[in-house]
Amino acid sequence: MQLFNLKKEGKLKRKGISKEYVEFLLQEQRLREPKSWYEKLCKFSESLKIKPPKSIEEKLKLDIAFSSLNVSPTGVISASVLAFLLAFLAVIPSFFLTKDLSTTAFFLLIPAALFWYLYTYPSFQASVTRIQAGEEAIKIILYMSIYLKLNPSLEGAVNFAVEHSKGPITEDIKKAMWDLHTGKYKTVEEALGQYTQKWVWWNEDFVRALSLIYGVLIEPTEKGREEILRKALNFILDSTYNKMKSYVEEVSSPIMILHVMGLLLPAMGLIMFPMVSIFLHQQISTPQLILGYVFLLPLVNYFFIQRILQKRPGALMVPDISKHPELPPENYFEIKLGSKRVWVPIFILSLLLGLFTMTYGIFHFIDLSINLASPPPDIYSKLGCERSISPVKCILMNEARMTPTNLLATFSITAGFGVIFISYFYLRSFQRIKIRNEIKNIEEEFRLGLFTLGNYLSEGYPIEVGMQKTLEEYEKLGMQKRPSYSFFKSLHYNMKNFGMTFKRALFDKKEGIIRFYPSVLIEDIMRILADASEKSAVLLGTIAKTIASYLENVYAIEARIKELLAETRSALRLQANFIIPMVTGIISSLAIFILEMLRILAEKLSQIEKMLGASLIQGAGQGAKSFLDILVGGFENIMPMTVLQAAIGIYTVEAVVLFTLLLSGIENGFDKTARDWEISQSLIKAILVYGAVSILSLLAFWEIGGAVEAS
Repeated sequence: MQLFNLKKEGKLKRKGISKEYVEFLLQEQRLREPKSWYEKLCKFSESLKIKPPKSIEEKLKLDIAFSSLNVSPTGVISASVLAFLLAFLAVIPSFFLTKDLSTTAFFLLIPAALFWYLYTYPSFQASVTRIQAGEEAIKIILYMSIYLKLNPSLEGAVNFAVEHSKGPITEDIKKAMWDLHTGKYKTVEEALGQYTQKWVWWNEDFVRALSLIYGVLIEPTEKGREEILRKALNFILDSTYNKMKSYVEEVSSPIMILHVMGLLLPAMGLIMFPMVSIFLHQQISTPQLILGYVFLLPLVNYFFIQRILQKRPGALMVPDISKHPELPPENYFEIKLGSKRVWVPIFILSLLLGLFTMTYGIFHFIDLSINLASPPPDIYSKLGCERSISPVKCILMNEARMTPTNLLATFSITAGFGVIFISYFYLRSFQRIKIRNEIKNIEEEFRLGLFTLGNYLSEGYPIEVGMQKTLEEYEKLGMQKRPSYSFFKSLHYNMKNFGMTFKRALFDKKEGIIRFYPSVLIEDIMRILADASEKSAVLLGTIAKTIASYLENVYAIEARIKELLAETRSALRLQANFIIPMVTGIISSLAIFILEMLRILAEKLSQIEKMLGASLIQGAGQGAKSFLDILVGGFENIMPMTVLQAAIGIYTVEAVVLFTLLLSGIENGFDKTARDWEISQSLIKAILVYGAVSILSLLAFWEIGGAVEAS
């Protein structure tokens, strides 16, 4: 950690960031009210006044300054210590409940993990903000280039860009422009210059592209201004591609390590689970191993995944769907009851669906724990066991059989746990992803119609005629089903049938077509074109071709980036959707198979003993059940096989979620809609694969066991 701090401080010094500048950023952030849960927690905890050491305080100040969090180093340390103490007090009773020091030691990891999470949150948020700033930077440069093509006003271009963008850079620019209007600064360059040191750390290429754009103001020729704008946009696009290319090369080794440490080695450990549970239950606590897999291992994997994603540069423009009229509120989804729209809370519904799916398994395991603690008198007749064995052994042997009740109990827990995650992520995203994809599709193909229209208008055709010829071009190519064709057709219809101007046909409150295409990017582009249309059709055509060219460059880089990520994306998707559930599905059936083989072996040894008329092993004269005790080291002490299967199923769900989180993070950055949709789809496939493989494995092992027993 100290080495990391030194590297970070050295990097900041090389970029000319002083302590005074960090203090300036912190003062700016403290002017606003705390909004997030973390800011409120730190504000509340600050009354404890636990000050960090000087070296840690300086590091926290840097992280806080570049994360835009309204917290202080004292608040961060106080919140971390408070959370640690509260969690520690909550864990202490576990010692008196379990009377097991090792289990208590395991639970003590929870306060430590909570402390570390809160302490490192500003650092993590700084990395997230850097990625968001990288994605936002492309959009800001694009909007400024589009605006300056028509209006050579830097202040207007900056205002236009921030009006239609959102993110950390936008917030800083808004503050800078406010200071400009209040007279604190004299020029736009001076106002923006107060934040360039901060932006250099977020995205140095954005600052360089911005410096190139400043040159438009002193360039006398139209051709020269066009070249500067194109150069600025191409510069940030090319640098983004190069950074992503380097990231893909650098991230291959960490992903391989995560694959080995987070999947292969745990899978090998899972293979040992049945044998540990059966043969080493007296030496190794199987419940602790399960807790390690269900809680500790996912936390470790999550930690490494976040570290991998923190290094990802901002790359792709995420579609802005905020203006869509049918967009549901965050954490709600919409259902229509007649003409009414009802918002349903997602978390509560997901929890209820999951618990309902788990119902049979929950009651089964509650009944199992009660019976193991105090076996009922009728247990022998109920389970069909011989009275020569103990009641506990009878119950555990029944749990190791492949019966419909056992299968339903274990699979209901796995399925219920999966349903909680599937329904939560699916309901959060299924309406949003549809809106997102529609907007993404029309934005990507919009440039084709824009370029075609621009060509006709540049040749001197009137706007209405140019629109008609653009539609004919679509029809020649058989592209009438494209959203952009519908867009231009509706626009042409308004102009031709209602005699509307280009601008009114787009933005009329009653008949304007833009309300049917709630894309922020398209609306902003059409506003620029509408202003140009009031000057001349030729100018409109020139602007349209220029914008289409800009968009072409943006999406060409996006396509190259997706091509870079293709191999990594395919490997991670294969692991999440197939390899993880297949391996764990086989392992979940392996324990029952091993125990069944031991039972058959014990019966064969008992038969040999009876044939020879002597005890083969001292103390084994009680028959097959005694041989089984000797083989497994005390059958009453092993973990119920149904519990083991349920634990493996829960681990499967967690592993799939984590690997899909990594997949979505590498592919889409911090796009929540894409992440939620990807997780829900991967989990659906993984649960189906896990269930099918588990059942087929059980049937195969059952057939093998039957053949061995009959031989």
